[in-house]
Amino acid sequence: MKKYALILIAVLLAGAVRAQKYEKNILGIRAGVNVSKYDISAEDMQISTGSRAGFNFAVTDQVLLHRSLPLYIETGVGFSSLGSRAAAPIYDQIETMTMRPFYLQVPLLVNYHFLIGGLVTIQPFAGVYGGVGVRGMMKTQYGSEDLFGDRGILSRMDFGVRAGVGFVVRRIYLGINYDIGCRDQFRGGDFFYYTLRPESAEIRNNSLTVSIGYNF
Repeated sequence: MKKYALILIAVLLAGAVRAQKYEKNILGIRAGVNVSKYDISAEDMQISTGSRAGFNFAVTDQVLLHRSLPLYIETGVGFSSLGSRAAAPIYDQIETMTMRPFYLQVPLLVNYHFLIGGLVTIQPFAGVYGGVGVRGMMKTQYGSEDLFGDRGILSRMDFGVRAGVGFVVRRIYLGINYDIGCRDQFRGGDFFYYTLRPESAEIRNNSLTVSIGYNF
């Protein structure tokens, strides 16, 4: 009797394992808002920074890494409006500027899908991203300058770390993540009316993103 019971349990367990099938590939679209802010430091200058609201949209692809675990690697391509506001005391008055760069970004993330109640999936994720500045302007009360041009102060290449969590109800996606820039963007040039060498200042991207989307 025990032998038959063990065989029955083994059959049921095998059936349960076979029944737990995870999607091998999940394509998605995302759109949302960014709240970004630069970390800026410069020699002999007191610079304060403020956040700037922007937008983002992206196409994502999640690929299953293990057939018996809901562990995925996620990549894709996104377009993000980032930047910051900045102010500094120059010659006894406060000078201000707003930097508005636009980036193409490619993430490389790992996420895990926790199914809650058979309806909601919670997906924490972490990884890195790379970005390329495609255009951008620096605006002051005296005019505008190209951030990435021949005389621009920012490097086009960006790199950082990303962490966040996504929530999926049926196929509708809601996510929040934070990006920390790891690469100094400043490449030298005229900054707050001073000509600075690349080693004299640092500018790094930081951004909080909230997005909504759909998984196919």
